[in-house]
Amino acid sequence: MPKINYLGMELRNPVIVSSATPTISVEGIKKAAYAGAGAVVTKSVIFPEKNGRPAGGLARPRFQLFNQTEGYDPVITEKGGMFSLFRLGEPYPTPDKMSEMLEKIKKSRDIDIPIIVSICGSPSDYEEWRKLARMMEDAGADALELNMHAYPEIRYTDPLFVKVVKDEVKIPVVCKLMAINDDPKVVGPKVELEGADAIAALGTFGFRAMEIDIYQQKPWMEKAHGLGGTWLRAVSLAYVESLYRSVKVPISGVTGILTWQDAVKYILVGATTVQICAAIYAKGYKVIKEIAEGIDSYMNSYGYKTLDDFKGNALKNMKELEYAPPVRAIVNEDKCTGCSKCAEICMFDAITIKDKKANISDKCDGCGLCWSYCPRRAIELYRYE
Repeated sequence: MPKINYLGMELRNPVIVSSATPTISVEGIKKAAYAGAGAVVTKSVIFPEKNGRPAGGLARPRFQLFNQTEGYDPVITEKGGMFSLFRLGEPYPTPDKMSEMLEKIKKSRDIDIPIIVSICGSPSDYEEWRKLARMMEDAGADALELNMHAYPEIRYTDPLFVKVVKDEVKIPVVCKLMAINDDPKVVGPKVELEGADAIAALGTFGFRAMEIDIYQQKPWMEKAHGLGGTWLRAVSLAYVESLYRSVKVPISGVTGILTWQDAVKYILVGATTVQICAAIYAKGYKVIKEIAEGIDSYMNSYGYKTLDDFKGNALKNMKELEYAPPVRAIVNEDKCTGCSKCAEICMFDAITIKDKKANISDKCDGCGLCWSYCPRRAIELYRYE
């Protein structure tokens, strides 16, 4: 894969490890580098609480994975199945701690990738953002990412955080959008106007969430507020698509990337780089290499030389939703095994099984449920006039 120029930084590939526990330590960042990451974003730097302790709780447990009714099956994830990640009470490094980390990283010969430092000031104190930005640039950060919503009560993005930081530093500044309430077509141009060099979207949503153990009749994690995982990918893809139509700065696609196919989806709707987080919780650092190599294979199969050759291509095939178009399902008999799953879920009684093949009658509504459900991809939809 050709190297990627992202904000003037040379990346060996577009896969960035996003800000979370996997990048909270020098050891974690080293693992990410060994696994092939193009860059990393550190865990967010926050000023310590009044008692001098780092911000963030130390709840136990603070991570929980789910991909089925009763917990987590890693086999499902290995096959690319969707999962949810609950995060609660992660600690945040102090500026002094991050400065020590950056000093070690810069001296290390084992870490040769750009280090983007995430910072998060008070939602009501612009001076904190300015101080954090200055301290992290002085400590050797290659770029900064602004964590706009580490505080769950924040619901909308304040573009002035971007301006305060941009006025203070010379290194690139990435604005990470994380409020699902924000309209990307509105907030994107605002943070771009205030000087954001790139936008990362869409970070972990500030939803309160829980899961229930029905046998002990109690919650697994009653107040988990860092809710991520692949099930959120569809929301974030739509957000990135809207951003791409609204801004000119590069976009880093975030949330729900587990496979190289997921990463390619983000590039097809306009992302220049992608960030992975929950996938590392679910599969370990090895997933970085899997995604990077998969993107490379995809590019080779289509003859693409650079990401720009296919970035945003999916937008060309988007059109207005049509109501009541003439559509009907048909069966590819060469693929059909007569498993009868389509007949079981058809809500219009349009499918029968005959001679171990599915047959679709003129009762077909063209709804597409059987098309998406068929395990053999033996059903196709066609337009007729």
